[in-house]
Amino acid sequence: MRRCKHTVLFLLISSGFIGTIHAQTGFYVPQQGKVFFTGSTSTIFSDVNLQGQLGVGRNATVNFKGRKWVSAPAADITDEKGGRGLGGMIRFLSPDSGGKQQSITSGYNAATRTGPVFTNLTIENISGVRLLSSSMKVRRWLNFVAGTLDVDDNILVVGDNNAGMITGYNDKNFVITPGTSSNGGFLLRERLTAAGGVVVFPVGTAAGHYTPAGLRVHSRLPDDFYVRVSDGVKGRLTEGQDLSEWSVNKTWQIGQLQHPGEDIVEITLQHDLQDEGLQFIGNRQTAYVSQYANGSWDIGYPQGGPGPGFLTTGMPLAGGGTNTRSFRYTMSQASYFTKFAGYNDTARNRTNLWFSAYRTSRENVYVYWTTNPEIRNKYFVVQRRLSTETAFSNRDTLLSRAISGVSFNYLDYHIDDSNSYAGTSFYRLQMMDYNGNISYSNIVAVGGVPDGFGWTLWPNPTPGRFFVGISRPSAVREVLVWDIVGRLVLRQQVNNRGLIEMYLDVKGAYVIGLIPADGDHIETKKLIVIGD
Repeated sequence: MRRCKHTVLFLLISSGFIGTIHAQTGFYVPQQGKVFFTGSTSTIFSDVNLQGQLGVGRNATVNFKGRKWVSAPAADITDEKGGRGLGGMIRFLSPDSGGKQQSITSGYNAATRTGPVFTNLTIENISGVRLLSSSMKVRRWLNFVAGTLDVDDNILVVGDNNAGMITGYNDKNFVITPGTSSNGGFLLRERLTAAGGVVVFPVGTAAGHYTPAGLRVHSRLPDDFYVRVSDGVKGRLTEGQDLSEWSVNKTWQIGQLQHPGEDIVEITLQHDLQDEGLQFIGNRQTAYVSQYANGSWDIGYPQGGPGPGFLTTGMPLAGGGTNTRSFRYTMSQASYFTKFAGYNDTARNRTNLWFSAYRTSRENVYVYWTTNPEIRNKYFVVQRRLSTETAFSNRDTLLSRAISGVSFNYLDYHIDDSNSYAGTSFYRLQMMDYNGNISYSNIVAVGGVPDGFGWTLWPNPTPGRFFVGISRPSAVREVLVWDIVGRLVLRQQVNNRGLIEMYLDVKGAYVIGLIPADGDHIETKKLIVIGD
């Protein structure tokens, strides 16, 4: 062992082991031996063989420039008082002999939660550090300055009855997880709760391939979570069709260990834009997080085009893209996720539209429509054809209200069309997308004289939210809703409203009825609620 010029090294070793120490090469602490670094900065230039107790005071920094650090399962790493609270920092630095990878055999057993534990650990070796033959735990703080930490087929635990702290991670400095076996290694963080906000798991598949995950737990009940990521996406998880063209070519394995299947977990996955397949690139604005469930990848509710790569230390990464999705009661002890765009999601790649119109006076027709989702639509054109005409003409143009043409919320539009035609008028909507493609809505017929009232019901079927449109609101007193067995479940006064928004939470068939102001009769229509 060599010491720096300004190093102060305190050795407290029982006399029975002095001969053993001199017989070893490198930095060796025998089973009953004790070595304490009480303060300042010390440097170990050789390999470490820790069989006994290593104390690192809270004000001490121990630089390690050897190639191999080996701790026995019965060894211990403590603070200056022999406890396991506020220890100092152990820092892995590049060996003086040149850029070489360092290794750690820490002696920690993640299954039994026994063995030596690093209190604070810094990775500062551009060639990286690798775990060998055992898992490792960092009790308080894992800090990246330069280089990766490759867990191989082992488990890296950060935190001790809490999520711990990881800093300095980015697209060059992170935890490598795939390993060589089918299960591989992973990063585990302890006792995540809702109070912790988004907890980042800075993982990737190899140096230069940073693909982290962020977890926001909605439960107040603490739970341990782990994350690993590997290359490739297959139709049947580990076999079958290669789905790299429709995906980001990464599969994340995430596990909830204590209370699987409980509460809500919000997952943010970040990928490298260079890993996107050609089909993914062409449909990037409809990208979504997909979970492998019941033997196939689900068509998760899309979240829109990838956002910036914000799962990093410092400014967002320009070459990264993030997507977020909440999972309710579906997180298991081993769940699998990826990101798709353009694969088996054609129903999600087009605009869903509900369009209608009715006359509000002898001089005016109210034209209205709702979208959800609205995908890559640039603008709408309201078109009209009178019964005496042979072609539709343009009446008005409205730009899309969706940001960048993509929205997964309800967007409502309307215009008033000056129309005093006494016969029947026909209305439709022309939609122009960003690629110049044109599509049309259904055609709605509107009468010329507003005697009595007309009404529409849409969407039908509905996920739960629906609208009742009334051509002459003053002629209707209220809207009633009955379930299929005739029980009244909902009613609303019209109060001279031409468009009434209503909700039904329970799936099933319903009857919607309008009671006119004069109370003479009831008009009804059937509505089907299919749920989300």
